[in-house]
Amino acid sequence: MKAFIKLSLLLVSLGMGIPVFAQTPEEYQANYAKRITQEMINGVYIPSDLDDAFSELVRLSDPKGIAEFKGAPEDSIRRKLHFGLGRWMLINWGFEEGSRMSHYMKGRGVSLPDDMVEVIIITWHRNLNGRPIKFEDEVAIIEKRKADEKAKRDAQKQVIILEKKPHKEK
Repeated sequence: MKAFIKLSLLLVSLGMGIPVFAQTPEEYQANYAKRITQEMINGVYIPSDLDDAFSELVRLSDPKGIAEFKGAPEDSIRRKLHFGLGRWMLINWGFEEGSRMSHYMKGRGVSLPDDMVEVIIITWHRNLNGRPIKFEDEVAIIEKRKADEKAKRDAQKQVIILEKKPHKEK
């Protein structure tokens, strides 16, 4: 925390102002607690659950775009829309700072903003095509990916230096 304060003071002294992310953990928690109850954030409606998100995406989307999305194969939309539609959701639905939609997703086992985006895109695609959304299967995919990534990191761990302190003899 002291390093962050020093950085903030340095930025102010250089005329750069205090960074936007300058929040104490307590301030972040207070803002998060407020945001997860708000129906609107920055003038944007925040869905309360998946069905509400699907309805809002239909309302906001061009019917021609929906038809194209609906007709695309699932494996191609999983990542293809992440930086377009997905980025829009991440920013406007407040997945990083907290919102009622991100809080809903966290409560269902999806904690990272990028994972929230992916799950919403995939489940909306399935919903539009009249297929079961299989939300729990998507959560299981995320958990397996996280476990695989952790196992890979653990396997690559290296001891940087091993020091042995000499014993002082009395």
